[in-house]
Amino acid sequence: MDQFALTGYGWESTPIRSQSLISLGGIFEGTSASDLQRIHDLSHFAKAGYLQLTIVVASLLVIIKHLLHRSYSKVSKPEGSASSISLPFELCSQILRAASLAFVIVVATREEGKWTDATALAYAFILGVLRLVTDLEWRHVALHHVNFILAGSLLILAIGELLPYIDADHTENISPMMICGISTLAAAVIVALVTRREWIPPSLDLDISEKIPTREPSPEETCSWLEYYVTYEWLTPLMLRGMRRQMTLEELPRLPWYDEPLLLLSRIQEARRKGKSTLWTLVNFLPTELITMSCWITLSFVFEMIAPFAMYKLLGYLSDPEGSSFRPWVWLILLFIGPLSRSVCFQQYIFTSTRLVVRVKSAMTQELYHKAMDSMELDDEVFAEIAATGKEKENNQQGTTSTGRLANLMSADIDAITRSRDIILILFGVSSGSIVALIGLYKLLGWSALVGIVTMIVLTPLPVLIGRRMVGIQRDMKRIQDSRISAISEYLASIRAIKYFAWEDAILDKVSEIRVREQKKIWSLNMLFVVLNQLTEAIPTLSLVIIFTLQVLVRKEHLTADVAFTSITLVRTLRRNLSIASNMSRGFTAGGVSIKRLDRYFNNAAPLRPHPVGELRISDATFRRNKKASFALKDISIDFVEGGLNVVTGQSGSGKSTLLMSILGETILETGTITCPKDIGYASQSPWLQNETIRENILFNSPFEQVRYDRVINACGLPIDFNEFPERDGTEVGENGASLSGGQKSRVALARALYSKASVILLDDVFSALDAKTSALLWEEAFCGDLLKGRTVVLVTQLPWIAPQADLTITLENGSIKNVQQNLGVVRKSVTLNETLVDDGNVDVTAESAAAHTSETNGATANGNGTNGNVKSAEDKRRDEVTQEALKTGPTARLQFFQYMRLFGSPLYAMFALLMSVLSTASFVGTGLWIAVWVDAYGKDDAYDVAFYLGIYAAWSCADILFNGLTYIAYENGGWFAARWLHTTFMKAVMSVPLSWYKATPVGRIVNRFSRDMDSIDTQLTGMLRLCLEMLTRLVFQIVAVGSVLPVFMLPAAACCTVGILAGELYTRTAVAVKRLVSSSQSPLFAQFADSLAGLPVIRARADMPQVFGDQLAEKLRVFSKASEAQFNCNRWVALKIDMMTTLVTVAAGAIAVSKAGLVAAGLVGFSLTNATTLSQLIILLVRAGNELEIELQSYHRVREYAAVEPEEKQDEYRSIEEYSDDSEPVMPKNWPASGEVEFRNVTIKYDLDGPEILKNINLKFAAGERVAVVGRTGSGKSTLVLSLLRFTNIVSGQIFFDGVDITKFPRRKLREALTIIPQEAVLFNGDVKSNLDPTGKVPTEILEKALQYCSGIASFQFHQNEEHAQNGNGQANEVDETYSDEPRTDVGINLSTPVKPKGENFSHGQRQVLSLCRALVRKSKLLLLDEATASMDYETDQGIQEVLRKELNEHGRDRTLVTIAHRLKTIIDYDRVVVMSAGSVLEVGSPKELYDSKGQFYDMMKHSGEFEDLVEILNNKA
Repeated sequence: MDQFALTGYGWESTPIRSQSLISLGGIFEGTSASDLQRIHDLSHFAKAGYLQLTIVVASLLVIIKHLLHRSYSKVSKPEGSASSISLPFELCSQILRAASLAFVIVVATREEGKWTDATALAYAFILGVLRLVTDLEWRHVALHHVNFILAGSLLILAIGELLPYIDADHTENISPMMICGISTLAAAVIVALVTRREWIPPSLDLDISEKIPTREPSPEETCSWLEYYVTYEWLTPLMLRGMRRQMTLEELPRLPWYDEPLLLLSRIQEARRKGKSTLWTLVNFLPTELITMSCWITLSFVFEMIAPFAMYKLLGYLSDPEGSSFRPWVWLILLFIGPLSRSVCFQQYIFTSTRLVVRVKSAMTQELYHKAMDSMELDDEVFAEIAATGKEKENNQQGTTSTGRLANLMSADIDAITRSRDIILILFGVSSGSIVALIGLYKLLGWSALVGIVTMIVLTPLPVLIGRRMVGIQRDMKRIQDSRISAISEYLASIRAIKYFAWEDAILDKVSEIRVREQKKIWSLNMLFVVLNQLTEAIPTLSLVIIFTLQVLVRKEHLTADVAFTSITLVRTLRRNLSIASNMSRGFTAGGVSIKRLDRYFNNAAPLRPHPVGELRISDATFRRNKKASFALKDISIDFVEGGLNVVTGQSGSGKSTLLMSILGETILETGTITCPKDIGYASQSPWLQNETIRENILFNSPFEQVRYDRVINACGLPIDFNEFPERDGTEVGENGASLSGGQKSRVALARALYSKASVILLDDVFSALDAKTSALLWEEAFCGDLLKGRTVVLVTQLPWIAPQADLTITLENGSIKNVQQNLGVVRKSVTLNETLVDDGNVDVTAESAAAHTSETNGATANGNGTNGNVKSAEDKRRDEVTQEALKTGPTARLQFFQYMRLFGSPLYAMFALLMSVLSTASFVGTGLWIAVWVDAYGKDDAYDVAFYLGIYAAWSCADILFNGLTYIAYENGGWFAARWLHTTFMKAVMSVPLSWYKATPVGRIVNRFSRDMDSIDTQLTGMLRLCLEMLTRLVFQIVAVGSVLPVFMLPAAACCTVGILAGELYTRTAVAVKRLVSSSQSPLFAQFADSLAGLPVIRARADMPQVFGDQLAEKLRVFSKASEAQFNCNRWVALKIDMMTTLVTVAAGAIAVSKAGLVAAGLVGFSLTNATTLSQLIILLVRAGNELEIELQSYHRVREYAAVEPEEKQDEYRSIEEYSDDSEPVMPKNWPASGEVEFRNVTIKYDLDGPEILKNINLKFAAGERVAVVGRTGSGKSTLVLSLLRFTNIVSGQIFFDGVDITKFPRRKLREALTIIPQEAVLFNGDVKSNLDPTGKVPTEILEKALQYCSGIASFQFHQNEEHAQNGNGQANEVDETYSDEPRTDVGINLSTPVKPKGENFSHGQRQVLSLCRALVRKSKLLLLDEATASMDYETDQGIQEVLRKELNEHGRDRTLVTIAHRLKTIIDYDRVVVMSAGSVLEVGSPKELYDSKGQFYDMMKHSGEFEDLVEILNNKA
């Protein structure tokens, strides 16, 4: 079971050929009469009584020490049935102890020297009675000592009474009473082993009783010792359930209390304080696990030597049955005990190490999360350190986002660290096993073995040198992988913008460029790995050839069967050990790189420094966003009006948002002082929402209060919006609020701040996304009423009518205070609404809401889901989410690997790979067969031509190494091509799907598949496939070998293998289902990481909210840990079953060999025996390999699932249409579009074909060159109208014509390339300004520079020109450190080479929007769409943008049409035409003057804008 037990735990690449053929072991030369004498001496010593007294005294001293030092502050009584005594088992134990004591007392009265045995058993019996006291802790201590004494006594009696019988000449009989005594004692020990343990509740540990509530135990906490260490039968109910039906999370075993995530977090934080580096932190965190693993693996490798020793002696007995001093059954017993004890120890090592994996992942994920929560710097300065490798970073290297990099630290790096845990196996197991094997080899072959050993030692540095080279490549690959995951995360988060501009191909090219660099590193790593593996294969083989050459040519020794096959076994043991070490070196190098990356992160992240608690006041303060930022808020002194409205105004880029961030503590305070309350409600300029329901977003983990909740949502105008959602406030907002319109997102974020009971509320431009009426309603309900009474409000806004009604108005300019105006005691006046003209329609949502809500509400109240205000608990929701994704992935076909191999390049290549597996196995088996022929030649006196036999053996060995290497290369090359195709197809697929798909599929889930699943395909899957096929071919060869020599052996082998296959099949069904749950439970972790990092300021503003989010992460980790432990434990369950079958088959093979002594040639017996002992193991290993391959194929299946999603439109969708299709070039008008004319004819729009009608019977016509404004309250259908022009909706009836062509008659890509939209949220990507203006790289530089020049006069851009490398309003540098650009710093403001951070974070909101305008100008489209693009601008910037647009339209002829959605009427009052929408219909159409004169809806909107007089003046001037 050795080698394959390693698979699935990072050891997949250990070649199966590297197993020893005789259970892998060492040898102990010769046993003589002196050995028998030592055995009799040991028996006499055991009878002397010293050992019995020693264990009794030792036990008594330990008990006394415990009673003296234990804490009596809490003498615990049993907690529930799990902690109570099992009466039947306890009664049986007491009877058996009493019986064994009685029998031994009888023996003691008849024989001398037995009273010490009786004393030990009497002590155990008394302890067993005293443990019935109701003190739970004492019960456990006493029981451990009782079992210790019983087991020790049984061992001593067995040595004293039974051991001498292995001597063939020993004839003394044992007394019947002693037989009864030993039997009852053995029965007592067996009962103790099978008795279920009493549960130790967490309350016994006084240090953690408050953190871990007492609850029901997990099965592993109460199972018997035999189940826990040997059989793992406590998992059988799980396996049976998994066989019958699809597994769900609720059916998995409970998580033990000692693996609770919060407990592990406190432990690793304590360990981090003790050991500064991550390595020493882990050592301090898990010392017990590391020591336990070291002990188990050392015992496993030592016990491994028992079977080869027994086999050697058995072959010796077969050669000379009469001359043996030992009974042959001794060797058969050792053949059973050796492999079984080795298996138990090895599986316990794996059990402990996999539990370590779960604990490290749980603890370090939380530690990283909390570090990110508590750190100011999450961007370039920290991560540049992490990526640093001691040499200069590559020029033009793709940057990475903080979310992507932290996600990679959380997943790939923590995984790499856990995979390197097996350095324990190398340091303790491999070293001890190799030492014993070397000693045995020397004793067997003398000095010739030393020559071979020295050869191995001399050549060992070669693999070490290759391993060092692999470290550097691994580090480079990690850095590139960071870039790829970060880029994909960034692009998928901004998929709407990519779709708007039809940039899919450009983005695919950028990702492909990074992927090519990554795969080059992967290929280099694979090739070095092949060379490393072949060296570790070749070195022991060369040593074996040298040893045999010296043995037969120099020493002139005959090559006998026992010496030859045992030597091969020992050398193959060494070869296997070297192979394990070299294969694991890849994991160790990756682990070392990851530990350094984590160290750099923890050492470089700057802690957040909270402000002193007090009233909100700033005195002579200077704030800077980060240490390298040029822009700063200087000499700021503000005494905010407590309990009043404080308004902050100023042009875009003046530092308004930076001021709010400074109050929140998100900037560096260089000088001065600031005080603020601990609890602050914050609504950011770009609304941040969690991927939860609307209600959960508003509550934000606060208690639900119906009255308060209703007041808040009424103040924010949300009830009207709820009417449009089937689930009302139970509607999921989607990732980044995808289900809501911009105004709805803004108002939900505002409602969250208002619902909080924080004494200070910071609102960053919350009115910008709202129409005039909604703004008036919000102003009246929230600011004019008593909702904010007694709370200090700091409001950033551009609305001119708000400032005069504020208690304090602060005007900022270029980072300084321009003016502070106090107006204490002002009475805020509401704007009176004309109720008859209030628009109640609300049908507009963004493009991502195409996936319609279909569920019905049950008992919904006016605002909520139900009268009791209950919502589904987070734990239930998480379980549902994980189970749903697991079920979505569906079953994996058993033979799906054929589909995978088809991706190797061609069917012929797949056939070539299979052929190499056959040749490799044939050469391996042929080597052993030739040794058998050579050995038998000595028996026939036919081995005179030693050079002939030795030469053929050397040739077989060389062929073995050659074909093995070619097999590795064949599979690695095929897997490399398959991974390349899968990644490319996957990326193309997610770029081609409709936006509605992203609503149902969180980005975190997609990134998980790009990260973890692609990593599995890159590095794991191919090795698993190769192993599986190699074992299949080897099985066929060995069946032929054994069946030709020992046909009778096939019967026991078939029986045992049948049982093993059944167990394997039972395991397969459960393991695959559990693996799905594990994979699915990881996605919520990614999602929460990304979600939380995006909203850090909002989360940290609230008191104790980071801790609440930390607890939510712990809840998700609880689910992940439970699934992971179940998966690992299932492996242990099947591994022990397999090893038990293997052991029985080995014993059967030995017994058959004894019965055939003298009938078959010794060489062939040895050859057949060595193959027979691994035959059943191979059959079961094949089942296990198939199971593991099926589990690994889950990653392939999950990637293929998303790679095969339905695209937005198929390539052949338009080929059947004759008019205006891509294939009909003559019919399509040349140079289309030639003008921006747009016409809607009776258009009805739905987002979902089964959903409600969003727009109804729209008839509009926009002439070429017109500037058209679309206005209406939030949710009236404005955005839907614009998105219909881009075909993000379903046009169920009517036609939309663009330049005379029906847009439904040709592909969406062509349409979107012909249009340009400036969306409400400007999206910028990591890179520079040039790559953001034109990601395709097709636009000439002159045009790009001209577009920038056009925008240079806009207000927010001027700050970059007035101050060298100045900062934007968010206070972040527009120039970052030199790692981004080699351009010299010059006072040129924004130019094409100006770096852009992820999401454009180094630009203010206004500056991002101006760059978005530049992007639109570059495209030269005939139809330009603005979706509230200037909503968050100050008036000057807005006017500047409008002026640029007017100039651009005039310069290029009056054939370019501008369609603008705007809430700010001042923006569009001079437009040619205005469309007023309400409830999905057109209410009014006409010029602004006409609509003003008609006194309708538009007139009412003017009245409530707060700028009525200004608007009227503009209209009159225009007239």
